[in-house]
Order: sequence, then C-alpha cells, then structure tokens
Amino acid sequence: MKAANLLAIALALALGAGQALADYEQGSVILRIGAGWVDPDDDSNWLRLDGTQLPESRLYLDTGESATITGTWLFADHWGLGLLAAFPFEHDLKISGLPDPTGGPPLGKVNLGDVEQLPPTLTVQWFPVCTDSWVQPYVGLGINYTTFMDENINSSANDYFMMVLGAQADADLELDDSWGLAGELGIDIALGRNSQWLINAAVWYLDMDSEAKIRFPTASGTSVIKTDVDIDPFVYSIGIGYRF
Repeated sequence: MKAANLLAIALALALGAGQALADYEQGSVILRIGAGWVDPDDDSNWLRLDGTQLPESRLYLDTGESATITGTWLFADHWGLGLLAAFPFEHDLKISGLPDPTGGPPLGKVNLGDVEQLPPTLTVQWFPVCTDSWVQPYVGLGINYTTFMDENINSSANDYFMMVLGAQADADLELDDSWGLAGELGIDIALGRNSQWLINAAVWYLDMDSEAKIRFPTASGTSVIKTDVDIDPFVYSIGIGYRF
C-alpha cells in the first residue's frame, strides 16, 4: 500500500505540472534506480504429500522489498524497450493445513522458511504524449522470467517434518523458475526545465506461476510435498533517473 500511495502522489504531481523540454525521442536512453516492492497475490493448490491431497492446505509468499534498476531505450519516437532488473527480493514463506501433531484439526498458517527471487522483465513501452513534454507517462507489455534461489526451510518446520512426517534429516525446498506475460504502467517527471534528471514511479503486473517441492528422507525412501503456486505479483517501484 505504501508503494501504491507513492505512485498516486507522483501521478498527482504530473497533473499539476507545467511544460518543459525533455526530448523523449528516438535514440534516448533513460536509466532509473529506486526502491521496489513485490506484493504477491498468491493462491496455491492444495498440498500433495506423496500424491495424497491435504484438504484446505496452502503455501503463501509474503511481500518482498529490494532495490530496482530499470532502463528504457527509445528505438523510435514514442516507443521504447524497457528492462526491469533488481537485487534479489526475499520473501518469507508460510504454509497452512498440515496435520496437527496432537491429532486435532489441521494447523493454521505457520512459518516455513524463506526464498529469494529475481524477476527480470522486458517490455515494449509506449510514451503517448509529445516528445517535448517534461511529464512522460508510459505503458508497456512484455515478458517476465523469474528465477528462485536460496530456498530455506527453518528449524521449526524441519522439527515438524521429523516429529510428524518421519523425516530423518533436514528437508530441501525448491521452487521452479517461471515464464509469463507482464504489463507495466509508469511515469517520468523531469526535475526542472531541460533537466536530464527525473523522478519515476512504476507498477508492473507479472504472470508468475511455479511448482513448489519439499523433499525429505524417511525410513522408506524420500517423501515429497508438492503444490502449484500462482504468485502473480504486483511490483511497485519509485526512484530517480537520468536521461542520456
């Protein structure tokens, strides 16, 4: 919500701004750095333990924060190629619906661990206003690739797997990488007449799907908990930029 409010403020500034020369034309390059938030709208299928569904169970990803780096190359007046890059976003993981070790109802939402991800995104951007405006809104459509790394399961989750599910060693967590479509809405506002410096606010929607797998050794082999996760996050960014 903080990032969404910042984006709204930037848009309000744009509506009240006058005009200056910014020369957004073919050959321009804009680099931006800022703070970013990944807010998953996650919805997972029921967990499957060795193929058996655990009713009403879910996997959740919390919001992650990091620094973003974005760039635009205008290959024609009004049209550019945009790239979203970032330092890794770290997300806490939670899980619900696991069997209660005391024999009661399934457990509610409990901590599972954490994971890092990088969501590089390439878009074709359209800048609809004239090239000499100091306020430059834009929209984009493209493709996202997300890679997951440093998946960790915390000690309390490992203790549960050993006590309830018969694990004989720590579990491993893996999330598959994801390809999907991406949409983008942003705005650049120059910091003065003819200034090369600007402030930027942007939001992306990413079609991000993954399969999560938790594996642990047992006396009879290896047990696996699986689920398909529709992460589908909004990514918010606000920062500063420079036009070359």
